[in-house]
Amino acid sequence: MAVVDSLLKLIVSQGADALIFIPDEAPRLEKDGEPRPLSMPYPGDDIVHTMVQEVATSEERKRLEADQGVETRYTSDDGETYLVKIEARAGRVRLAFRRPKADGEAAANAVVLPDIAPSPRAATVVLPTTEAAETSAPPAAESTEPHVALASPTMPRLDEGIAVACEPGSLREALDRGIAEQASDILLSVGRPPHLRVGGDVVQLSGSPVTTEALLAFIGPALSTRARHELETTGSTDIALLVHDADTMHRYRGNFFRQHHGLALALRPIRRHPPSHRELNLPDELLRLVEHRNGLVLVTGTTGSGKSTTLVSLIEHVNRTAAKHVVTLEDPIEYEYTSQRALIHQRQLGSHVDAFTTGLRAALRESPDIILLGEMRDHATIAAALTAAETGHLVLSTLHAGNAPMAIDRMVDVFPEHQQNQVRNQLAAVLRAVVTQVLLPTNRPPARVPAIELMVVNTPVATKIREGRGHQLLSEIQKGRSDGMIPLEASLASLVRRQLVSVQTAVDVAPDAALFQQFLRR
Repeated sequence: MAVVDSLLKLIVSQGADALIFIPDEAPRLEKDGEPRPLSMPYPGDDIVHTMVQEVATSEERKRLEADQGVETRYTSDDGETYLVKIEARAGRVRLAFRRPKADGEAAANAVVLPDIAPSPRAATVVLPTTEAAETSAPPAAESTEPHVALASPTMPRLDEGIAVACEPGSLREALDRGIAEQASDILLSVGRPPHLRVGGDVVQLSGSPVTTEALLAFIGPALSTRARHELETTGSTDIALLVHDADTMHRYRGNFFRQHHGLALALRPIRRHPPSHRELNLPDELLRLVEHRNGLVLVTGTTGSGKSTTLVSLIEHVNRTAAKHVVTLEDPIEYEYTSQRALIHQRQLGSHVDAFTTGLRAALRESPDIILLGEMRDHATIAAALTAAETGHLVLSTLHAGNAPMAIDRMVDVFPEHQQNQVRNQLAAVLRAVVTQVLLPTNRPPARVPAIELMVVNTPVATKIREGRGHQLLSEIQKGRSDGMIPLEASLASLVRRQLVSVQTAVDVAPDAALFQQFLRR
């Protein structure tokens, strides 16, 4: 199923006559000549050009490159035929689909596109000119992104996800339940009913088992050639989705993967607006971390502990309070920021940059004050992050680790043994803080709340990092309250006193139950 097919279902479902796409404007339905803007994210030049490549032939695309209009027909996967009108002017493409009338209307020129001046942000986009060009390139190098001419003054609008439809059935019900019950994850596996993760627990829904056909029909439009190749070669691929439901859009981060019984999809709903640290019940001490002029700040924890969301709240705090330039490298983009005091540029792996290391090297030439790196995954990424932190930038990132000593050991261990002393010296010099986060069920399910441990790198901590005495860092955290450090046990005691979590929940995760009881009595 193409991107176009899922969007054309809006014409049928809304009983409209036409659907019009103009870059950087709200898509609009037309019924009886009356426009009806849709409350969904504005498509950028890249999304509109992707749709053009799906409906226009190579010869028709050549005419568009010469700023000539195109009138054609397109038959969707459900057998509906649409009259299509495409206009290109100054590198911008506008696209309209209309259902033929019962009296046999045959001319696509019945579709009227508003005459809108080119956007000053518009890029000159070069569409492929031959069918061979579309099929001969190796899969790993292909992309759904348009090719941008070198003379382009700017890049196309941020791709915040591929828009897809979800037909009525068990998948639709699972998505609706996930939104209604504030699920943190929606889990879809072929041959099994949909599952939700609510309040940390996985709950099976009563719907019918997910079928391969239904899952592929839903996810198909989001799978670019690159994503399909990644799925075939590695077994999984990350995606960003925009799922339309009547007049609304819901955003999801997803991972599509193969497993023993077939295909599966894990979706995480994304809120429209970045949350503040207060909404997340994070302590004010974390806000000091983004006041550093340079260095490295890590947020660690297990998968699903809310590490990325904590970083989002810190970047949103910068956005509201500081005149700084922030570059984010994400896989995929989750929350979309609206620049306030700060200037924020978001880049997505696979769409705007091919790897974290490439993005980090490029960021050093983009004059950022803060670089947000989605995840420290490997030797090359960690090395590039340390270099960026050493060269006067503040780098924020996440790492899968259970506490600060484990995070430091993991970063050191990815390097060859002969380089490890040098890496310890680098970390002692550039590391500013390590936040460890655990997400706990509250007394008001399905809500969850983070308990955090904060290690600030002062002189004693830096010395222990340099000398490889990581096993002594937890005692430094307990002694460093005057430097703003927070032991996990203290955070747990605070949550219990605020009646957010139960004593038993806190005891279950406290590294030192006796120390937790001491903090609870204070």
